[in-house]
Amino acid sequence: MQLLKRKWLAVVESSSAEERQAVCDEIFRNEEEEYSLLEAVKLLMLNTAIELYNDMQQEKDVPIFCWLLFARDSSDTPCTFLSNHLNQVGFSGGLEQVEMFLLGYALELTINVYRLYKFETDEFLTFYPDDHKEDWPAVSLITEDDRHYNVPVQKQNTARL
Repeated sequence: MQLLKRKWLAVVESSSAEERQAVCDEIFRNEEEEYSLLEAVKLLMLNTAIELYNDMQQEKDVPIFCWLLFARDSSDTPCTFLSNHLNQVGFSGGLEQVEMFLLGYALELTINVYRLYKFETDEFLTFYPDDHKEDWPAVSLITEDDRHYNVPVQKQNTARL
């Protein structure tokens, strides 16, 4: 978690897009660090799932996606969610759409997903979660199939001789 905090602060404190890109490039050059960050994010997701599940059990208001997340036979509790879904993320599996909502909540970040195969439909741009679009920072992703995601980055200007 300390590594995640350090890297997050390095990105946030970067004064330019180029600096932010350099921090990200450094992360993806170090496979061990990359997987450590993935596991830290998964822990944040699990913690958020536990908090939301406990709120559901106490009949408090929770986001709608919680009912879908815990309605599955394979994730009716945080423990089964961890065993059957979260443990596989990054290795043999990815995130399902309901888990994208959880990721957004865990990071307090709106994930704007441009779904290219849904062009010219209401589902072309999807927000995870969709109830904090105005008050949380956002990151954009592009997908062709809801299985593989890409992060759009600004093309670097290159000097010509």
